[in-house]
Amino acid sequence: MSITKAEQKQIENEMIFRRKNEKVGIDLDTLDAMHREDGDHDLVRDDDLILQFKCECSDENCDDRIVLGLDDYAKIHVDRDTFIVKPNHQVISIEEVIKEEVEYSVVKKYNSMPEPNDTLKITTIDNS
Repeated sequence: MSITKAEQKQIENEMIFRRKNEKVGIDLDTLDAMHREDGDHDLVRDDDLILQFKCECSDENCDDRIVLGLDDYAKIHVDRDTFIVKPNHQVISIEEVIKEEVEYSVVKKYNSMPEPNDTLKITTIDNS
């Protein structure tokens, strides 16, 4: 299935937002390792740390947050074609909703793409 340039930009934005969210987990892993090395075990985070993740929708201007446990976030993204978005932030032409919760939806892309650079693309999507 071929995709339009506009759809490609939308998918790339979602991938950039997911990568930024994942960096939080990587940074926390690094911080935990430092605390363990220093013997500060009481500073190591809880197993199910609750964080505010950025909505991974296509709208480059979206600043909505999704409250979710870090472990739950990681489980959602085992499938690299899945993303978390606020309800009604999905774009039906590029993805389907596979799970709905009160605070967020999990969407799955119809098409996979290689990871884009870090520059958000201007789209016609407006979730404000």
